[in-house]
Amino acid sequence: MVSFFKKGFSIGLALAFGIAGNAYAATKGIINADDVNIRTQASTSSDVLKRLSTGVTVTVADSTGDWYKLTTADGGTAYVKQDFVTLTQADTVVDEEFINIRSAADISSSVLGVVSKGQVITVTGVEGDWYTVTYNGQKGYVYNDNVEGGMLGYLDGVTAKAKPAAVPAEPIAAAADVAGGDGVYVVVTSTSLNLREEPTTESDVIDCFENGYAFSIVGVAGEWIKVSDDAGNIGYVKAEFVNFKNGAKPENNVTIYDAQRASVVNYENEAPATVKADQMISYAKQFIGTPYVYGGTDLTAGVDCSGFIYSVYQNFGITLDRRSRDQINDGERVAKEDLRPGDLIFFNTGGESEISHVGMYIGNGEYIHSTNGAANGVTISDINSNYALNTYVGAARIID
Repeated sequence: MVSFFKKGFSIGLALAFGIAGNAYAATKGIINADDVNIRTQASTSSDVLKRLSTGVTVTVADSTGDWYKLTTADGGTAYVKQDFVTLTQADTVVDEEFINIRSAADISSSVLGVVSKGQVITVTGVEGDWYTVTYNGQKGYVYNDNVEGGMLGYLDGVTAKAKPAAVPAEPIAAAADVAGGDGVYVVVTSTSLNLREEPTTESDVIDCFENGYAFSIVGVAGEWIKVSDDAGNIGYVKAEFVNFKNGAKPENNVTIYDAQRASVVNYENEAPATVKADQMISYAKQFIGTPYVYGGTDLTAGVDCSGFIYSVYQNFGITLDRRSRDQINDGERVAKEDLRPGDLIFFNTGGESEISHVGMYIGNGEYIHSTNGAANGVTISDINSNYALNTYVGAARIID
């Protein structure tokens, strides 16, 4: 009979989504005796498929009574008595919004990293009220009440054991956890992100930050992360628009190209919109709230930044290039102080190209655009915000 058991495995931190139920594919164990019978059913009267010796690794799919159900290499199943298997790792789902991976089984120990709700981590053992994991090549610890998984109760022995008593859920890394050279910080992953005074979209915006900006973590409030920027402002950002990083927070290098580019637009004396520009702006405003879709040009189903501008102009018989980096060459360059409604304005929000975002100036210091930032879709923004001032590249006039 061809052997269907795999030998050897690599223990690591698994970060995957969509795992459901109480059995996980990465539950592993080793045979702890010689000539152990592997059977077709969970019964000593069933047929023996194979006999395994001490040290052979098996994949455990589930438990039934005092038997383990095994997964074979060809996708089949087999059974072995639990007494003859010592579990060495088991996948588990994080059931708190965010939990810390700590360097020791102590709430005062340093934080190695942070994982969020729904992620799967691989537990390798039990020490008191803590589960041990391997994280970035280091041994780490998580509270046992912050994760769930049907096979976890078997990890620290050869027979079924009840899950240890629950302990209070540990909060995310506090300011003291991330002080100094070690800790956790977050990085903006959207085109722009609002820092708000309170953990709600109804709260006032303190400032707006570009993709790649790194915040220090202060705490957590549900789906919001309490953070601090380089200027010492403390506020809240949505967790879905940032990524957690380990180690010391890097310096933020915000590029301001020159004084003219970073200058504030004084719209009190700006030229009025032409009739066509006014019609175009009214048309564009109908699609406020259309979601951001990368590569999209459907004004009702979804658009990206250049797709939004392309489709609005196309409705008025004007065909532009599809990419923002090319659209700046579709018209006449204009100085920032000479902006008028209908002009296209361009930004560098990161990446290899100097231009990576576009919007349409609509007057009164505002522009309309499609963003994958906190607004998430077609919205109107302030051209004099710190974000716009720091990322502004130039403008082009399409409508003469």
